[in-house]
Amino acid sequence: MAVGVQPTGFILPTLAEILNDIEQQNVSIFGPGLIQTSQTKFGQMNALRAERERVLWEVALAAYQSYDPNQSEGISLERLAALRLITRQPGETDADLAKAITNAGVANTRDADFYRAIIGVTSVTWAKVYANDGTTTDDNGLDAHSVAVVALGGDDEEIALVARRYIVPGITSFGNTRVETEIDGFCRTIYIERPVEVPTTLEVDIYKWADAGGCPPDPTQAIAEELVLNLSGTARPRNGVTLTRHTIAQALCTKPNVEVVAVRGAKNDGTPASLPLAFDFDDIPLITLANVTINVLEP
Repeated sequence: MAVGVQPTGFILPTLAEILNDIEQQNVSIFGPGLIQTSQTKFGQMNALRAERERVLWEVALAAYQSYDPNQSEGISLERLAALRLITRQPGETDADLAKAITNAGVANTRDADFYRAIIGVTSVTWAKVYANDGTTTDDNGLDAHSVAVVALGGDDEEIALVARRYIVPGITSFGNTRVETEIDGFCRTIYIERPVEVPTTLEVDIYKWADAGGCPPDPTQAIAEELVLNLSGTARPRNGVTLTRHTIAQALCTKPNVEVVAVRGAKNDGTPASLPLAFDFDDIPLITLANVTINVLEP
């Protein structure tokens, strides 16, 4: 029987197939008159041998699967992840970790792996990786052939040590925070970007109406909460962003019976003015419920 590693994968024999193979081998040695029923000593020895061989086949299957992220599980999967400088995130399932290892559905694998490593640093709440592959300074102010690791939360040195694994020698690190790192006696300066959270006021004028079924729209407070939720956490606007009416409308796209008519905004305690509202690369908007006002207009 064709078992083990085959062109279609690993074929695991059943216990019945293993037992039959043992019996056929015995016949070839002792002749066709050999009695191997389960009541005989020979048959009982065959059964014991078959069970032992089945266990060995299962061990072989586990070894085979341990090299395939889509089949490996548990600690074996984490060992494969370590080869990619990836660690399991808290609460991450085997299926999600396998996708991270294989970059399933990810277009930019280089930055995706780098981002995952940074966001995995203890206490980091938000992160982004910028790369300037060009020969001149880019629109964010990054030098040519440089990488900027931007992070909120976490320890400077821990972030810099992770960044050092991904920023190869010859590529410049860019940022406003200098960190001296040392690994096995080799020192290297890594810069990381620590943006300042800028309290941002938003005044949003909207229309809202009942849906096709006649159900009323959400309360204004719920709309404000949805807006803040979609502009915070990992989905928050990046550092150096320019907030526009489109940005706010996208954050409320989950509310199909709400239309954003106009948006005014301001940094810190400034007077709100019509968007766009631009932020420097060293700054990142901080949008909280206390600083958001929703005005419902009459159609």
